[in-house]
Amino acid sequence: MQLNFNLNTDDTPVILLNIQTKPKELKTVPDECVIVDVETTGLNPVLNSIIEICALRVSDNKITDKFTTLINPQCTIPPFISNLTGIDNNMVSAAPKRRAALIEFCNFIKTSPIIGHNIKFDLSFLNFELKKEFDKTLRNDFADTLYFAKNTYRELNSYKLTNIARYLNIDTTNAHRAFNDCIMTFEILKDIKARCTDNK
Repeated sequence: MQLNFNLNTDDTPVILLNIQTKPKELKTVPDECVIVDVETTGLNPVLNSIIEICALRVSDNKITDKFTTLINPQCTIPPFISNLTGIDNNMVSAAPKRRAALIEFCNFIKTSPIIGHNIKFDLSFLNFELKKEFDKTLRNDFADTLYFAKNTYRELNSYKLTNIARYLNIDTTNAHRAFNDCIMTFEILKDIKARCTDNK
C-alpha cells in the first residue's frame, strides 16, 4: 500500500490518514494478515454498535500477536445479544468507549490485510463507526474466509462459521465471542491453506 506519511494533528490513527489506495478484496490467502471479528448489539451498523473487537496477527500459519477489547456502546445491550454472546451490560460498563477502542485497533492492524468470516459485516460496522469518529474508513485490503470455504468445502449445506468449525472438529466453545470466533477462523484458514497446498 502507498503511504504518504501525513502528520497526525489530533488523535486520528495515523493509518487512517496514510493509506490512500482503495481497498481490494483478495482472492488468495495472504501469508501475513490480521484476522478480525466484532460482536455487536444488532445487525444494522446505522442502528447498532460494536461491543467487542478482536484482531489476531498471523504470519506463516502462526498467531504472533493479539488485540482484544470490550467496548462500552453507551446504550443497553438487548437480552437476545447477551444470550447469544454472553456479553452483558455489566461487562461493558467499565470498558473503553468507541473512539479509544478504535484508535487502539487501528494502531494494531496497521497496513495488514484483514481476514474474517463474512468480513464485510465486520467492516460495515468498523467503517461506519470510524466514519462517525474520524471521518475516515479503513483502506486495508481484505479477504473473506466465507469465499474460500465455499470453494473448498463444496459438500457443506451451511457455511456458518460454527458449522464449518464442527465439520473440521474445531472447538466451538464460546462461539460469538470475538476472540473465540477469530480462533475458529484461524483454524479454518489453516485447513484451507493446507488443502490448497495439497492440491497443487
